[in-house]
Amino acid sequence: MAVYLFVATKAHDLSWVEEYQANLPAIMAIMRKHGGEYFAVSENIKRYEGDGPNPDRIAIFTFPSMEKIEAFVSDADYRPYRAARLAATSSDAFAFTTRG
Repeated sequence: MAVYLFVATKAHDLSWVEEYQANLPAIMAIMRKHGGEYFAVSENIKRYEGDGPNPDRIAIFTFPSMEKIEAFVSDADYRPYRAARLAATSSDAFAFTTRG
């Protein structure tokens, strides 16, 4: 059963974006090392419910297990990229499975 990682971000500083995007191949390689795959990303977002901050980007990734997601987000090679994103955005990240 696939496990999904959902990340919503709202940038308050865009200075990190260019370098982060230039490193996407390396970031994707780190994610794939843990079995992760890109599923979808969008900046075209419409809220239907809730009153939290509106994200400017949403991304969904698939992984084979929760443990693999944990291994990815705590990977030492990913740490500087994650830190750059967290320093410049308000982010929410959730992992979830579907009901079987």
